Amino acid sequence: MPRMRVGETLHSDTGTPYLVVGPLGEGGFGEAYVGQQLSARGTPQRTVAIKVCQSLEDWHGEAYFGRLLQGDPRVVELLDAFVTATGRGQRQRRRHVLVFEHMDEGTVWDAVERDGLRWSEGKVRAEIRALLKLLRRMHGVWIIHRDIKPDNVYLRDGRLVLGDFGITKLALDQKGSDASKFQPDFAPRDLASSTLWGPAEDIFQVGLLAATLLSGEIWWNDLVSARAIAGLDADDAFKSWIWHATGARSKRYWHADDALDALSSLRRVDVAPGRAPRTLRDQPVVFSGRLDGLTRAQAMARARAVGAHPQTRLTDATTVVVVGRVGTSEGLKMFGVRERLRTGQPIRVINQEQFVRLTRRVRLRG
Repeated sequence: MPRMRVGETLHSDTGTPYLVVGPLGEGGFGEAYVGQQLSARGTPQRTVAIKVCQSLEDWHGEAYFGRLLQGDPRVVELLDAFVTATGRGQRQRRRHVLVFEHMDEGTVWDAVERDGLRWSEGKVRAEIRALLKLLRRMHGVWIIHRDIKPDNVYLRDGRLVLGDFGITKLALDQKGSDASKFQPDFAPRDLASSTLWGPAEDIFQVGLLAATLLSGEIWWNDLVSARAIAGLDADDAFKSWIWHATGARSKRYWHADDALDALSSLRRVDVAPGRAPRTLRDQPVVFSGRLDGLTRAQAMARARAVGAHPQTRLTDATTVVVVGRVGTSEGLKMFGVRERLRTGQPIRVINQEQFVRLTRRVRLRG
């Protein structure tokens, strides 16, 4: 692909001239330059970003999705798309050119490294919600972005704007898109066992983005853990959302619609201990947190003695969760309880005192 020269002028199909001012960046799908859109008389009218694509396929795809999403305030605006050619015959050189609005504030990555960008929970929630609304529009017709990284999410007036649709795909069979092209550091680690990238993988990247904006540091996939999420400066409902967005494939939000609903409704889910059941007999029971005066093994033995079925982890069968002392954050199990309650699983949350009362006639050896 021939590079462009500083001072070179390109002309679109409609005759609009664009002056190449200087280099902006380079990636696997092309080169970008700062440019100026000129008037017919050669007067600079606006600063633009000029991208020369690596291939016709890349150019066609990004031009197509840019036109399709044109006018959405959460998308970097595509201003022009054209092909230029110089020379003749075998010596002909073709450039596949895209012209975008110039994003003066740069990307989220730029802002984190330059300014130590770190937003409040309220702002992160609002901006992630806006981004999910764009993805809902895309996922609704099975357009999958596949590259929602901090260096592809821009800022305009302090708001998130999605750019770089270079590897965006339309999944015609609604099963997902080819997962051969992606940035491994910002992809789910379990993607190695799959050949498809679907809406859930886009949501995974949005979860990483939310953690980045809350923490002021770039989150890669290997930073995701219950402990790291628990340490974020946010309420437990939002932490639960991030955990499920970035969790194992079986726990992940499968579509922007589901992720949007969860972002709002998780805050309304009450995981505080409530009314206890009349009995624990035949109830699958899970314990969370530290119990005073009881080891986990002793608590499970007490539960078995009254006919309950103690479990080591939450399942679709769990009906009772016993909560002991917890730290400053709910923790992994309670993140799961919150999400399961949101989706309608009938779980009763009780405290240690209620559990002891339900098992008070139990006498354990030793």
